[in-house]
Amino acid sequence: MRLATVGLALLFALTVWAQELKVGDPAPALPVAKWIKGQPVKQFEPGKVYVVEFWATWCGPCRQTIPHLTKLAEQYKDKLTIIGVSVWERVDEKNPEAHIQRVEKFVQDMGDKMNYVVAVDNAEGVIAKAWMDAAGQDGIPTAFVVDQQKRIVWIGHPMDNLDGVLEQVVAGKFDWKAEAERQRRQREQMEAIEKDYAEYVQFMQQRNYKDALKKLDEMIPKYTEFPMLKVIRFGTLLRVDEKQAYAYALQLAQNEFKDDAQALNQIAWTIVDDETEPPLQSPDYQAAITIARRAVELTKERDPMILDTLAYAYFKHGDVQNALKYQKMAVDLLEKDDSVDESVKKEILDRYEKFKKAAEKKQ
Repeated sequence: MRLATVGLALLFALTVWAQELKVGDPAPALPVAKWIKGQPVKQFEPGKVYVVEFWATWCGPCRQTIPHLTKLAEQYKDKLTIIGVSVWERVDEKNPEAHIQRVEKFVQDMGDKMNYVVAVDNAEGVIAKAWMDAAGQDGIPTAFVVDQQKRIVWIGHPMDNLDGVLEQVVAGKFDWKAEAERQRRQREQMEAIEKDYAEYVQFMQQRNYKDALKKLDEMIPKYTEFPMLKVIRFGTLLRVDEKQAYAYALQLAQNEFKDDAQALNQIAWTIVDDETEPPLQSPDYQAAITIARRAVELTKERDPMILDTLAYAYFKHGDVQNALKYQKMAVDLLEKDDSVDESVKKEILDRYEKFKKAAEKKQ
């Protein structure tokens, strides 16, 4: 489904970019083609905090971040300006306004669900070049946080601890120099990790899981800026020793990833997923419940995907009532969310119907 191990592997399909724009640098200008929604930001003002988030109408993950950005815009409405700049839209040479009109319609259809400043890049991609290309960023959504001194202090995925970063930046407590050093180390490790990860992938393709695990155990202490290697280790260990793997999963959930809802969800879903290959021999559904419950707690029962994971873990553990409870919550949330793919919605709704039938049989 949505959290396949192969998806994690894509994190390491790495390209080394020459980086001209880094944390600590002044934020470039925003000469947008058109301001679509909200008050135009002609220039960054000292004393104010901004999030400049790059997205596109065709980008599924971008759609999923929109409600979160709207929530942040409301939470910090007097202290923060969020600017969503659409980039890399398909340009029609016969109608140079077509991509602008497409963004306008998208924003209009979203209504209050996309309740922050929105703009669109021009056909030549001037802003994408000045920000994304210059910072070595080749994927969206990507957010840049600009602090009270008009400098970039953070670059990353909007769902990757942006909340925690903003809390510190708004309070004037964010250590941008430490973040710049962290990102410098990450770039160095990114250059080095490609060869090692390719060896790991080769072992996995050969079904040589023991050597693949050994390779990961060499890599984890070496590449400290890539904690997701530990989640990949869990998936690999499942193929070597399931019992050890579940103990390791609980260890990760209690330590490194105790505050990372998405990583916890990845781990729990791997245990309950019908498509996990090879099929698990003795799935520890209680471990999946424990881990998924923490993810649900972190997201305050507002993430339908995570609720779905917890519900399925309960169902497979034999607790149909709790499965129904959390699946219903997931379904209700999805009914109000236009950012989730229809095929995913159908899968979750089908699972809800499956749980209801199981409950009826037990009565």
